[in-house]
Amino acid sequence: MDEDLEPDKTQNELWERQTQHQERAAYLRRLQAGDGVVWEQFMAEWNPKLYNYVQYSVRSAEDTKDVLSETWLAIVQAIRNFDGNVAFSTFVYSIVRRKIADYWRGRQVTLEIPEWLSTTGPSDFSMAFYEALGPLSEAERQALMLRYHVGLSVTEVATALDRSYKATESLLSRARQQFQATFMESVKP
Repeated sequence: MDEDLEPDKTQNELWERQTQHQERAAYLRRLQAGDGVVWEQFMAEWNPKLYNYVQYSVRSAEDTKDVLSETWLAIVQAIRNFDGNVAFSTFVYSIVRRKIADYWRGRQVTLEIPEWLSTTGPSDFSMAFYEALGPLSEAERQALMLRYHVGLSVTEVATALDRSYKATESLLSRARQQFQATFMESVKP
């Protein structure tokens, strides 16, 4: 008797998944159309989750609110192009992670180089540094400078160099190894 119920159970599960998928697609279309009621529901569901997530990643309540505002603005803009091929949670959390990263990038302390230091001739160290960059290809030099001097993420470097993420990771890995070997050789006593 249980064997007879199995096909119905499987059919019901498939039907439920199809129904859920159709409901999510309809929900997404309503968000993309700017349906105020759906946006209120969406924000009521996600705002507390995002607030808690951001709160543990930034310094103050004021900064939390600022990052949260930037996140919601980015979600509103990005939802137009969201195709629904990933879960809403993946979509939302990818945006909030980028906004938190932007927050910290904007607070990085940059030090001014004293004029006396910047106008003196190059040091042995700086000469070794530039000599170690010499054997690298232009793409390798650009990747290293964007990643470590400018402070861009690997994804941002990939975008700037018009490469895939994986190709950029490989490029950076090769460039780091070659730079390190050349640099360490040039600073040996």
